[in-house]
Amino acid sequence: MNMKNNLVVSLLILSVAMNVAVLSVVGYNFYYHRHQPLPIRNFSSRMNHHFYQVLRLTPAQQIRMEPMAALFHRKIGALYSTITIKKDLLVKFLSQNNIDQTQIDRLQKQIAATQYNIQRIVISHLLDVKDILNENQQERFFALLNKNMSTEHCFFLNNGDQ
Repeated sequence: MNMKNNLVVSLLILSVAMNVAVLSVVGYNFYYHRHQPLPIRNFSSRMNHHFYQVLRLTPAQQIRMEPMAALFHRKIGALYSTITIKKDLLVKFLSQNNIDQTQIDRLQKQIAATQYNIQRIVISHLLDVKDILNENQQERFFALLNKNMSTEHCFFLNNGDQ
């Protein structure tokens, strides 16, 4: 009877462990896909066109905006690629048996520095866009930006699930 109870308890523990593992993977995938940086290389001209329509840009403003936006997306795309590589390396370091805290700290500082550069470039780009817009367009632009930052609806950034 004791052997039978041990078997049942072992099966229950195994079942709970498998459920926890599955839930962990599903939770991680959900979090990972919801918090991805914008896919710069897939920035759609349709999205750009919609953005221009909402702001009611003039053709002259569009001509000024397009090369600036293209350069912005190239810069940000390169920095996000750098972060992705460093994130993967960080996970590799963390998964090792003999963790080298110095390497992890160095990598963490590099990721933080890259994130800071992204923030600087984004803020600079927002100010450049603001300079192109008239007062009414600026109001719409910052209302859209505020809405984007306060809701899951992502007008400027696309996390891949839309």
